[in-house]
Amino acid sequence: MAKRIAIDWDDIELRLVAAQKTAVGMRITDAAVVPIGEEGFAETLRSAVSSRGLEKAETLVAIGRGKAELREMKLPAVPDNELPDMVRFQALRTFASAGDAATVDFLVTKRGDEGIEMIAAAIGSGTLESVRESVEKAGLQLKRVALRPLTAAALYLSRNAGETGESVLIDLLASDAEIVIARDGKVIFVRTVRLPNEPAARPTALAGELRRSLLACGSGSDSRRVYLWGRESVHQNDVEMLGQAIGGSVTMLDPFGLVDIGGKAADKLPDHVGRLAPLVGLLACDDTDSDRLIDFLNPRKRIEKVVDHRKTAALVGVPVLLAGLVGWTIYSQLAGRTRQIESLQAEIEAMEPAVESALVSVDRTARLDQFLDGDVNWLSELTRVAESIPPADALILTSVNANATGRSLGSRPGMSNSPTIKLEGLVTDASVIDQLQDSLRDEHYRVIGEGTKREDSEDAYRWTFAETVFIDPEIVRQKRYEGIAAAAERESTQTQSGEDPGTDEAADANRASEPETGGDGGSADAAAEVTR
Repeated sequence: MAKRIAIDWDDIELRLVAAQKTAVGMRITDAAVVPIGEEGFAETLRSAVSSRGLEKAETLVAIGRGKAELREMKLPAVPDNELPDMVRFQALRTFASAGDAATVDFLVTKRGDEGIEMIAAAIGSGTLESVRESVEKAGLQLKRVALRPLTAAALYLSRNAGETGESVLIDLLASDAEIVIARDGKVIFVRTVRLPNEPAARPTALAGELRRSLLACGSGSDSRRVYLWGRESVHQNDVEMLGQAIGGSVTMLDPFGLVDIGGKAADKLPDHVGRLAPLVGLLACDDTDSDRLIDFLNPRKRIEKVVDHRKTAALVGVPVLLAGLVGWTIYSQLAGRTRQIESLQAEIEAMEPAVESALVSVDRTARLDQFLDGDVNWLSELTRVAESIPPADALILTSVNANATGRSLGSRPGMSNSPTIKLEGLVTDASVIDQLQDSLRDEHYRVIGEGTKREDSEDAYRWTFAETVFIDPEIVRQKRYEGIAAAAERESTQTQSGEDPGTDEAADANRASEPETGGDGGSADAAAEVTR
């Protein structure tokens, strides 16, 4: 029986599920969560594979949102065979990482007369090659590289075909949570969120992220079902918090209960079986439901029609004979068309250098944007904080620290070096901290608490807090472009009215279009200390 293995990993652990193909499907034979040691991921994978006798097995890899760029996309209603080319063309304009060498795949979520909605993803050639190299060094044969959140959803949807209404699937990993929302059997929303390091703060943070996800996709509440991958004995606290957040019940879903598993493998399952749900789904859907996956190794492509040359010869034989009789009559017309074709081909070839030069320019602009995304207008950001936080009779800030680079959130493309603002202070009541987080958090600002503490004091401000605000580089870029556009518009207005564009006001507009720099290498660090 053919062996197959599904793997994924992060900085902490390697997750592995092995299976054998049988006459009726796949049977799980092994599952493990292996800590990644000092030797690194590649050596950990090689050792795990060797100790289990899985060399040369077909390998399915699941990768998270941190390694791929994901977008929701809408295109006109076109035949399925034209979609791959249209998606790739649109990705070149929309995705930062979708260069000529990038791999793009997509999953249609809704189709109608008004257009086609889909989830599209792109991965750089360097990332894909790194995955391939690590797998092959372990003696494995790479077969798929799939987007992880969709593989777990594919397991549930393939086992509940024809289901109507709304299903919410939540997978808790070591430091992230993946939220997938499906409607009438199709995925409509995918999101990965970073969770706090403190175990006690994780359920509250997850409940808040779930509420925001449901609002973002316009989720209804009449027929919604919420599932958490794992076992109730491990996630009892998470189930209670999520139930309170959505005002309904949350059901635990064991991925190994949806597939055939051998007795020995069932006895050795880890406690956190939910983390293995994407791998179980990848193995279960590999042969029969691969159309539910986004696969970067086997992306969707235009289907080339296979021509039956014998039939073609039979169909065109008679017309060719007739055409031979009148060929001399129409020869001059054909010759003119040939010259026209040659002229058009020459024009196309002449345009190729300009197109290549434009692609190089686009790539340079994208890299420059990524560099400038760390250049934050700190005065504007601190003004936002001051206008948003609760009043002074409830909260006092004792420390404000801004940094141009921060920890990796991994939840959105471009957030790997997010600027941060760290706030420390005192509040009169713990509920004020929740008000503070809600006032600062939106789609471009992520807030993560680093702990609260009640002081043994008679002072009204008895609670201390520390919160870190992560600024999405996309909003930094947006504000920069808005400043450039505003400056250009003012200069154009002055020119039309006869004013000298070299005045102080025009100079201010020009400065607004330039990125702010501060500190070493263009990064900006700001700190403010406020004492009571």
